[in-house]
Formats: sequence, C-alpha cells, structure tokens
Amino acid sequence: MMRFLLALALFSGLLVCGPASAEKLVSTLSDDAVEITSNFTGSNITVFGAVDGAKSASGERDYEVAIVVAGPQMPLVVRRKGQVAGIWINTASREFYNVPSFYVIHMSENLNDAASQQLLARYKLDFADLGFSRDASYTPQDEAFAKALVELKKQKELFVKRGDAVTFLAPNVFRTTFHLPSAIPVGTYHVSVFLFRHEELVAAEVQSLLVEKSGFSDRIARFSTEQPLLYGLFAVMVAVFTGWMAGIIFRRN
Repeated sequence: MMRFLLALALFSGLLVCGPASAEKLVSTLSDDAVEITSNFTGSNITVFGAVDGAKSASGERDYEVAIVVAGPQMPLVVRRKGQVAGIWINTASREFYNVPSFYVIHMSENLNDAASQQLLARYKLDFADLGFSRDASYTPQDEAFAKALVELKKQKELFVKRGDAVTFLAPNVFRTTFHLPSAIPVGTYHVSVFLFRHEELVAAEVQSLLVEKSGFSDRIARFSTEQPLLYGLFAVMVAVFTGWMAGIIFRRN
C-alpha cells in the first residue's frame, strides 16, 4: 500500500509540473510480490502509470495503452480424446514449448483503432501472436491443438484479454487492475506496459512480479524437492498410521 501511495504522489506531481522535454513512461505496481498460502483465493494487482512530458496540442488524450502480464513459460501437452470400440481414449496429442503459464492482456478502448494489426502482433497483444514453439512433427493441421490450449487456459482464467480495461484518469495518467486466480503458478511474472501514439510505439516498460508460496505449504513443497527420499518415507508412514488408526476406530464401532 505504501508503494502505491508513493506512486500516486509521484504521478500527481507529474500533472502539476507540466510537460518535460521528452515523453517518458513511468509505471508501478500496487504490489511487487504475492504470497500463496494454504487459504489463498486469488489476488488483485493494480498497475498505475503516467506519461511525463506528454505531448498534446489540444489538451485531450492522444495516447493508447496496452498492459501484458506474462507468467513463467513451460511445456504443455494437449491431448485429443476419441471413442475406440466404445471406450474413450487419447487418440492424438501435441506438445507445445514456451507456453506462458499465465497471460493477461489489458488495453485501452481505442487501441485497435490507433494501432495496426501488424504493430499489435509485434508486441503479442493477442493470443494468436504468441507463437508457441512446436516439436519437429508439427503440421498446419495441428493448429486445432493450439486453439484448444488457448481455450483451456481461458476457462481457468489463466488467459484473459480485455479491450477496455485500461482507464485514463487524466490525459496522461492511467490505471488497470488484473486478477490472479487461486490456481496461479509460482514464479517470476513480467508486467509490460506499452504506450502508443499516432500508430507508433512511444515507450515501453517492464517490471517484475514475484509469486511464491509461503507458510506451511511452502515448507512442505521445499521439503519434497530438497529431500525427496525422506519425504517419500514420511508420506508412507503417515499413510500406514492413518490406516492403522482407521482400523482401530472401525473395530470399536
């Protein structure tokens, strides 16, 4: 919260001081770290930005903004199920590489009119522009697998695109809020802010957002990776003890 208030004071100063010699994009996050605990249900992060030295002959807004939040990349396998001899089984699959675990695109409402499709594609402002790396056997017919991957991500709120999500509070001050769902993967996220004017990219800025586990769940996760043998033995002991206790309780009943 203190970080957000300091940013608000800075942007208010930009409004009062007037234009500088050149346009400069300044942005900040309401939080630069998110801790996932056992009762984590999601979190909202606000991106706040301003244009220092904004150029506008009429005093009206000349800028459009796109903000992209990208999570760590990972390989994913998409499988197609089919019915064979009355049984549903996996009939085909494709593996994709460098797939963002989380990808949110927020844009100001007039961005599609202010920038060409080629410019938007260059900065990956649509899911079709992500261009997942494929294995050597990939063929154009497998595009259906890529579309299915995107749809599955959308259903889990891990891929989100909104064309009216960036709000301008003044001609050179803007904000947006994006939601991190409870199923968010841990890792370092990159928040990219793109500033457009007259169908050109004027400025861009990238910040990092750390999503990490904390508390008891974090200790268990680290123990399982750092001491896998001990973790396995402990899990077996817990299972045996639970079964033994259940047997005693049922015998008494």
